[in-house]
Amino acid sequence: MALALTRELTDVDEVAEACLDAYRWAGEVADLMSWNRLFLGESITAAPVTPAVVARSARTIECVLPHHANPADYLPGFRRMMSEDWTVTLLVHSSEMGPAHAQMRSSGITLQAWWFEGGIVHFGRPEIP
Repeated sequence: MALALTRELTDVDEVAEACLDAYRWAGEVADLMSWNRLFLGESITAAPVTPAVVARSARTIECVLPHHANPADYLPGFRRMMSEDWTVTLLVHSSEMGPAHAQMRSSGITLQAWWFEGGIVHFGRPEIP
């Protein structure tokens, strides 16, 4: 007998799915995976499991920051990906953009706000802190 593991989808998961849909709508091939999986074997224990959309041909990674997570915990991985010519965007709930700006200032990481309105995920414009 096979045991199916299920978990409740969170709003962060919904944001990741909306981001993935946007890439697909634009004709880009993209995958949804765990940011932590990208760095398997590296020390990222401080970062909670985090969904990321990876568009390989565009060399873009969009990471959806869980609520109340510290963006600085992700910096070593972000810097590594940027050193390999990837563009990294951190998707942050609109209520947490202020602290994210303060913590990511001069990092080279792009921030983009997200929020729900009428049950639909909305994205703000990309910002460089």
